[in-house]
Amino acid sequence: MTIVKRIGIVFVTLILLVLLLISLMNWNWARDFAAQQISDMTDRKLSINGELNIDWSLTPHISIEQIQFENAAWSNHPNMLELAELDLRIDLIELLKGHIVLPEVILTKPQIILERSAEGETNWDIQTDEASSDDEASFPVIKRLRIKGGQLRYLDLSTETNIEATIATIKGQAGGEEATELKAKGKLNGRPLIVQLNAGPLVVLRKENVPYPLALNLQAGKTTVNVEGILLQPLQFKGLDLHFAVQGPNLDHLSQMFGLPLPSLPPYQLTGGLSDQENIWQIKKLDGQVGDSDIAGDISVTLGEERIFIAADLTSKNIDLDDFGPIIGLAPDTGPGETTSLAQEKEAKKEAASPFVFPKEPIDFEGLKNINIDITLRSKHVESKLPVDDLVMQVIIDDGHLILAPLDFGVATGNIRSRIEIDTRVQPVKSKVETKIRHVRLSEILNRFEIADESAGLLGGEGTFWFEGGSVAEMLASADGGLLLLMTGGQFDDLLVELAGLDIGEALVALVGDEADANINCAFIDFPTENGVMDMSSFVVDTPDTVFLGKGSIDFNNEQLDLIIDPKPKDLSLFSARAPLHIAGSLKNPTFTPGESAILRGAASLALLPSAPIVSLFALLQDEQEEQAGNDENIHCSGLVDSINEARE
Repeated sequence: MTIVKRIGIVFVTLILLVLLLISLMNWNWARDFAAQQISDMTDRKLSINGELNIDWSLTPHISIEQIQFENAAWSNHPNMLELAELDLRIDLIELLKGHIVLPEVILTKPQIILERSAEGETNWDIQTDEASSDDEASFPVIKRLRIKGGQLRYLDLSTETNIEATIATIKGQAGGEEATELKAKGKLNGRPLIVQLNAGPLVVLRKENVPYPLALNLQAGKTTVNVEGILLQPLQFKGLDLHFAVQGPNLDHLSQMFGLPLPSLPPYQLTGGLSDQENIWQIKKLDGQVGDSDIAGDISVTLGEERIFIAADLTSKNIDLDDFGPIIGLAPDTGPGETTSLAQEKEAKKEAASPFVFPKEPIDFEGLKNINIDITLRSKHVESKLPVDDLVMQVIIDDGHLILAPLDFGVATGNIRSRIEIDTRVQPVKSKVETKIRHVRLSEILNRFEIADESAGLLGGEGTFWFEGGSVAEMLASADGGLLLLMTGGQFDDLLVELAGLDIGEALVALVGDEADANINCAFIDFPTENGVMDMSSFVVDTPDTVFLGKGSIDFNNEQLDLIIDPKPKDLSLFSARAPLHIAGSLKNPTFTPGESAILRGAASLALLPSAPIVSLFALLQDEQEEQAGNDENIHCSGLVDSINEARE
């Protein structure tokens, strides 16, 4: 045996003898000394009102009773921590090696209060005089941690949050490893909250790359979240391999729970898998419903940058456009078969009672400044009032600048292609909308309104508008730009009667006359718009025996109509069968006045109509195959151009 080993044995023996002698002493002086040291270091009083007892062995058992730790000065609760008893064992052999190893720690009836003040201060933000160390070796190693009858309370005065929880160590299933059980209830952001969490042992929380199981059931109001799986670094919430199921009345409610800016949408239910890689959360195999729309795909959320970045590639079998109206302040439909929440039904009733069509509530553009996104959505079918058969869209938000392009709908064998830009970096918010309507077959649209029209009517057009404002109403009131529409085919009388309502049938008959089928050769409408007022001076509908000319305006500032449609018979003998029609009043409740009372204020004439825009729209009435074949379905509109040129001469 070497001299070093002999000296070591003597040294350890002396320590044990000293410890044995000390064990006979009263240890309350050490209790008071330790309490004073912690009080001085944290600037908060630590009180130990019970006995400190030590049962000596190679792993001494230390028991400390009635521990209280003072709360922050601004709190109404005197203590942040109260502990009936702290029991622990310490490994002396490891202590001699310079390691603090606690084979077991038992907390009996701990009561913890965590608080956030109305000003955002937290009671767990404790300033110490000593610099903290990142050296994990200096932190005690706890091999087993048990909690008996623990109580935890969380208060946030700034968000109406008050949650009370019980926490305890329970036996694992089938006699397996101990587990941690937490049950909580209270209010989260003013909404009732119920939480039940079953997770692995608390001591595993500090161990990296050791699977930490958890099963979480959370109910906040009518929102429920179920999560099950494992984490490899639970304290950092990393190494995720979780499956989730979430449902509720509005996605916006999740924003307050998870800190992600989410839009206001109808009731939803979603499932998927959640994992992470470095600072990116990934949602795989997302599947579920939002309102009456189904959705599936993958989503990634990048954290740790100046702004959260969300990227998504989503698909759908059916999108109901009505479900996404709340994003711009429109309440969803609440009719039979529609999926809506109680709050949205109330909003729909409020909207129905309003004299205005367009929502005046501000759109939440502030949320766009805090998030960057790149989302693509494709849907095979779109539910709307038009025969839309597919949708392709991409939404990009970069530093508060939104670009929605492409925004392409397949409509009635044709398509509507649009581009929308919204710049929230300036005040007021500036927007731009560009749209092109191509080869939309009128007969399929009429069939949607139960009009059996066999004509091969086509609709085409293009337009550009600029807007300012924070709501749909403000945007339209500031609109500048214009829209050109060209149409061929269809039946004028059926179209107007069915779309406008049979209650105004007499006025429309007076406009069209006794002719049962007023077939449309060609229709051209130009909507130049300035300061929210849309002019209709260039309006012409050409039928075999009559040209209908229009004049007037649509004022979006007050949502008022003032339009006159004046029939010009090609055969003067038909003049008595034709009467002007005055359309006035609000957009929501227009009035239709036929005959003598429709005061004509100088309707446009063919000589004043521009023929060039009509020619430029010809291509929008044909699809690509028809263009390649040289098929010309626009002979009637070509005839209108010839008539305009002749009238001009």
